[in-house]
Amino acid sequence: MSVKLREKQLSSGQISFYLDIYHNKTRWYEFLDIHIQKNRPDHQDKEKKRLAQEIRAKREHELIVEDNGLTDKKKKLACFVKFFEDYVKERNNNGLYFGILRRLQKFAGKQPVPFSKLSAIWMKDLERYLLIHVSNNTTLRYLKALNGALNEAVRRRIINRNPWHDVPHNQRLKMQDVFRNAFTIEQLQQLANTQCKIDKQIKQAYFFSCFTGLRWSDVNPLRWDEIIIKEVEGEKGYYLYFEQEKTEAIEYLPVSDNAIDIIKERQTEALLEEKSPYVFPQIKEIDGTKKMYQRVLRALKTWARSAEIDPQKLHFHSGRHTFATNVLESSAGDLYTVSKLLGHKDISSTQIYAKVRDKRKQMAVKALPKINFNAVIQK
Repeated sequence: MSVKLREKQLSSGQISFYLDIYHNKTRWYEFLDIHIQKNRPDHQDKEKKRLAQEIRAKREHELIVEDNGLTDKKKKLACFVKFFEDYVKERNNNGLYFGILRRLQKFAGKQPVPFSKLSAIWMKDLERYLLIHVSNNTTLRYLKALNGALNEAVRRRIINRNPWHDVPHNQRLKMQDVFRNAFTIEQLQQLANTQCKIDKQIKQAYFFSCFTGLRWSDVNPLRWDEIIIKEVEGEKGYYLYFEQEKTEAIEYLPVSDNAIDIIKERQTEALLEEKSPYVFPQIKEIDGTKKMYQRVLRALKTWARSAEIDPQKLHFHSGRHTFATNVLESSAGDLYTVSKLLGHKDISSTQIYAKVRDKRKQMAVKALPKINFNAVIQK
């Protein structure tokens, strides 16, 4: 292994420095973009040459560390929060990673967090901090995101071991069962019957979610050209053909009768509106700041209070849960079918809806045939 500083004569009369590196039976060159005058070098040129020599020594040091399976002490002094910021940028604006990044920045404060400070105790301190501000399951998802970043730091040989692995298994958080709020058909009718002065398209979009299972991120940008009429086995029907925002998967989904009614209502209204490619243009996010989503949430809470429904339960997540639960509890519903309708890649994601309502349990028990315990058998 060798790292040598070489000089190359340029046509301008200057000298360009580059590294001649030979490592693991491979030779390559690294040009440093450092130029000095060949004749009569001044003080600045001497400083540039010194810089080139320091870079050579640094590259050699890095290769020695790599060859011996060591970690660079200088890297361990680097700030983990800054490392995680760069890691998040590589995740293509994933909301989960931005969420934990904000919490991590607040937890760390203004002081840098060197990798050398990370330990099982530090991880548990962070966990306790997160549990104060977010739910158990969100904390667990945040920690798993951090775990991925720490594994990457190990791969880059910044640290020898992921500190999360040093937290005993019996001390780690466990995923908790969460009640997925879903509205019955009777409750949806109650909402439909409630007079409330909010934008009509907000109501339409929410009901559309309840009867298609679409997320806000799918309802909000839904376009007219993503709604098609297709004949299947001799019967025409409405279908949605679109790319899911969350999974980036192309979905081809049949539309329920209630959702078709909303589509037809919007088609009639669109004739009197400014032409738009979007089905719900009044609630379309424009600048990506989620300001529209916040406005919609406030309107949904107002609607819920008017309908005497818990405002915390009326949101687009509950619309998706409502669709899944009602289909699953119908005579035609099963986990596999609901999984496909929701666009889940894995049926395990759909199993959260397998817990049926108490009313449905009661109906199932009451459906059992009765026997006569007092019947006397004549011999």
